[in-house]
Amino acid sequence: MEEEKKKTYYSEVNRRASEKHIAANYEQLVLRVRKGKREKIKQLAASQNMSSQAFILSLIDKEAERLSFDMTVPPTPSQQKKEK
Repeated sequence: MEEEKKKTYYSEVNRRASEKHIAANYEQLVLRVRKGKREKIKQLAASQNMSSQAFILSLIDKEAERLSFDMTVPPTPSQQKKEK
């Protein structure tokens, strides 16, 4: 019983810490596709041993590089803390 409490407590603490980190460092971008296309994208990404998100971001980075578009962004708050 005590072990279950610890596990739940630490899981909850980790979840809150992760949510706080994500909120401070990331933005969400929603992408809508026609029904059935999401699965095709997942299959295509898997064929490259990548998640759908990693695959889409890699395509964006490749296109930005091809167009010589600067995709750099300022450091996030957590990155700034590490630099100090």
